[in-house]
Amino acid sequence: MYNSGSNNDELSGFIVIDKPKGPTSHQIDAWVRDITGEKRVGHIGTLDPGVSGVLVMALGKATKLIDLVHEKPKEYISVMRLYSQADGDSISNVFKEFTGKIYQLPPVRSAVSRQVRERTIYRMDILEIIDKLILFRVKCESGTYIRTLCTDMGYVLGTGAQMADLRRLSTGDFNEGQIHTLQELSDAAVLKKNGNRSVLDRLVIPMDFVFSDFPKVIVKNTAVRNIMHGSDIYPAGIKAIVGQFHKGSRVAIYTDNDELIAYGTMLVDELNDLKAVDLDGILSDKYGENNVVRKDSRQKNIPVQKPGKRLHEHIREPEGRKNPGNGRDMFKKNPGFKRSPPQIRKGKNKF
Repeated sequence: MYNSGSNNDELSGFIVIDKPKGPTSHQIDAWVRDITGEKRVGHIGTLDPGVSGVLVMALGKATKLIDLVHEKPKEYISVMRLYSQADGDSISNVFKEFTGKIYQLPPVRSAVSRQVRERTIYRMDILEIIDKLILFRVKCESGTYIRTLCTDMGYVLGTGAQMADLRRLSTGDFNEGQIHTLQELSDAAVLKKNGNRSVLDRLVIPMDFVFSDFPKVIVKNTAVRNIMHGSDIYPAGIKAIVGQFHKGSRVAIYTDNDELIAYGTMLVDELNDLKAVDLDGILSDKYGENNVVRKDSRQKNIPVQKPGKRLHEHIREPEGRKNPGNGRDMFKKNPGFKRSPPQIRKGKNKF
């Protein structure tokens, strides 16, 4: 979906890329940036170079939703290789033991600090066992390391194990049914340059998709400008709420014209005189490109003295030193010395 703001060529939305094995997730970022020409590009959930599958790319204003989407569960299909044979019942029992709340220590080569943390395995299904190879499907909390999961299950099983292969099937509501290759994206970008942008439009998933299950807060037109400048939402500015909500619910914020402008968190279980919605992010540039939640206007245009820059008009240039302090000139130009340097050196110590 193309942005309707000042720059008609800006892309704002998501593209689900079928990441191949080999490149890093950050390399995919760079390629998507070059192909689409969109400067703001980021991926949701890093995949190791040897892992393939669903890599959700956020473009334009959708990059503000990366953290929100990253909170949602992810699903994988993996192959675990045992170091020695194990019977089917033992394997099944270990998989059941690791379903639910588990503790994990992230691997040495990871993007997070190595501290034990709790993660949830929502479901694990054994699909096939051939010799020492186990094909299984897992749905887990974001931030779960499948490589570490395989190692830990092998340790409990008593055989030892490692992850042999991994493919991501979904990130939140984004799944393989929406997937596209980099070649497809490149072809769509070429068509767009030639005047046919409909193909690229079909590849880009609008930002609304993320909020399909969220309660919908419709605000009055008189409150839109304040919201765009970072103001939280009070009952007086709300026209209607669509869907069930409770305190702590994530909500999408729309104008009366059905335009998505922001998202936030409900602060109450029912509307009263208290503040209703805590604003978390602004998704529209209707009143300027640099809208930031709770931006302090007093911080604008503060003069800062930087090295190599011209001095502020109220800062005086320091006076030059009359005495450079080098060699014999130090004694000649300093009126405090009455004698010449040789006389000083030969003077007797009177103490």
